[in-house]
Amino acid sequence: MDTIKAYLFATLIGFALLGALGCGGGTGVGGTYGSAETLTFEGWDSYRKQDLPKGEELFNSALALDPTYTEAYNGLGWLNFRKAGQEEDKDRRLAALNGARKNFEHAVNADPGNTDALVGLAGVDLALGEWEKASIAAGRALDLSPRYFSSHDNIDYRDVHLVMAEAYFFMGRFKHTTETPDPNNALYHIDVVDPGYKAFYESNQLTPPDLVRRIEELQTPRIQAQ
Repeated sequence: MDTIKAYLFATLIGFALLGALGCGGGTGVGGTYGSAETLTFEGWDSYRKQDLPKGEELFNSALALDPTYTEAYNGLGWLNFRKAGQEEDKDRRLAALNGARKNFEHAVNADPGNTDALVGLAGVDLALGEWEKASIAAGRALDLSPRYFSSHDNIDYRDVHLVMAEAYFFMGRFKHTTETPDPNNALYHIDVVDPGYKAFYESNQLTPPDLVRRIEELQTPRIQAQ
């Protein structure tokens, strides 16, 4: 099971719903002496190998060369998010989440079109209970990339829709009304992932707790597939 996948779309949902890499080096052409782009590439390689200390050093080395390099900030954001997922201590987990948010915000401020950073930011905001912020970041990501797929964590647009579904649920925006028209409600986004659920929900006169159960059900097989 992929750690960040499990944290972002299982642990977070569990918390919320139940509660309502060494030194530089690498390829020999990069290491701590390569360009910011090369160092960031190697940082992602270490991230995928779960060598987080090495990845962190490489991303930071990239920023030492180019403090504006948005993808290095994005890498640090996901790295801190993964650390949060592995952290059992509440305070250290919160510190990692705040570190992730800071880096994702740097990435998005430098490049408003960085979809991957926006998805990460949405996940962090969801973890921190910032429902409105999570829905905004996730919505921006889907506007930029309706078929989003992450090459580093196997997260895709369906997971982002479920982040939006959960965020809207906790804001009390359950289904289409004059105050919460599509797509600004949980049911809409669940139906994107599970076409036909909206009709089923309405025809069977289901209630908001059923939305929670469906989000969990849709997440479980996707996480187990990792």
